[in-house]
Amino acid sequence: MRTTLKIFALTVVHFFLLGSRVQAGEPTVYPVFRPIDLGETQVAPPRDIFITIGANQGVKKGTLLDVYRRISSFDNLTQKHMGDHMIPVGRLRVIHSDEGTAIARLDNLVSIEKEPALLPQAVMIGDVVRVAK
Repeated sequence: MRTTLKIFALTVVHFFLLGSRVQAGEPTVYPVFRPIDLGETQVAPPRDIFITIGANQGVKKGTLLDVYRRISSFDNLTQKHMGDHMIPVGRLRVIHSDEGTAIARLDNLVSIEKEPALLPQAVMIGDVVRVAK
């Protein structure tokens, strides 16, 4: 029983320590902002997603960005880090761009049936962004 708990604890620690590693210089989501819904409309206010890439990197209003979540895999038997997986999350459309940053809104999420399940199924701080091809 203690071995099982120890393995579980190591897995959780590795998930949080390795699961959201960001490579140096890699464009990422830094905050996600949603205004407070005052109940004045039927539609929820959109989320503004701030990104560490901007006009200096060729990002302008209307640019599409693919969002990925870096997930590390850990072998519980050998207790070794097996590698990282870049799991697609969705696509963003830039609504504002400055020199080194941009603000985008969600264009679409990747279908949970087509890719490994990510929970929550949303764009999060630390997600990696790349200009869509």
